[in-house]
Amino acid sequence: MKKLDSFPGGAFLFESHHFEDERGIFLKVFNTDNSFLNDYTVRQINYVTSVEKHTLRGLHYQRDTNAESKIFRVISGAAQVAFVDVRTDSPTYLQASTVVLDNPKRAVAIPRGFATGYLTLTAHTVMLYLADNDYNVGAEAGLLWNDPKLNINWQIKNPILSEKDKGWSIVSN
Repeated sequence: MKKLDSFPGGAFLFESHHFEDERGIFLKVFNTDNSFLNDYTVRQINYVTSVEKHTLRGLHYQRDTNAESKIFRVISGAAQVAFVDVRTDSPTYLQASTVVLDNPKRAVAIPRGFATGYLTLTAHTVMLYLADNDYNVGAEAGLLWNDPKLNINWQIKNPILSEKDKGWSIVSN
């Protein structure tokens, strides 16, 4: 695996080792045999399909000891992944970054203490994401996807949202 780019707060884009020939592709989705993932423990692997283009899922996070590091990878289609630092003691608090994932060779690793979400850029997008902590519904929190304080440059103005994602509050001033 090869680190390609870094983002404020400790997130990074990486590319997995892969082998490609006329039969197809062999790709290591995850391994700890490198310096930047060797402390990561997988507790969950989530497979998510989105039928419609411009489906937005997020911005979600888990509070306190339930916080999760996540690794996002697109299996098919394309998605704009956004992540916002929600660690109040961090020098990058409320800074947002995005990255487009459009092939399974690349993934983005996001540390604990970030709200995450993604916008599908194609119909029938399939995402795979790994988390290093167990999900706890009582610790769930979120940010409103279009909060002006976050200044996320989403690639659409009117995405398809769940009722839950429509209801998150904006960050107080």
